[in-house]
Amino acid sequence: MKQAILIRVEAENFDQWRTAHDECRQARSEYGITDGPFYLDEKNTKHVMVHLDVEDTERATGWFRDPRFKAAVERAGNASRQIWFASVKQ
Repeated sequence: MKQAILIRVEAENFDQWRTAHDECRQARSEYGITDGPFYLDEKNTKHVMVHLDVEDTERATGWFRDPRFKAAVERAGNASRQIWFASVKQ
């Protein structure tokens, strides 16, 4: 069964947040995470839904404890996150 992480981000500065996010692509791949699509809110461009495909949810959660994630959060500026772990049903 496919697994995913969905993250709703509200970023004060979308470009700053996106740069920090993109800089971590290789590090995320070490946890079996592959970037999926972004969904930008048409009415409020500070809101984005991030879809990440994961090989294994348990392994992927390690990314959120990695010091590189914590450093990226700092570089991203003021942003809140809501995270959902999901199994894809077809």
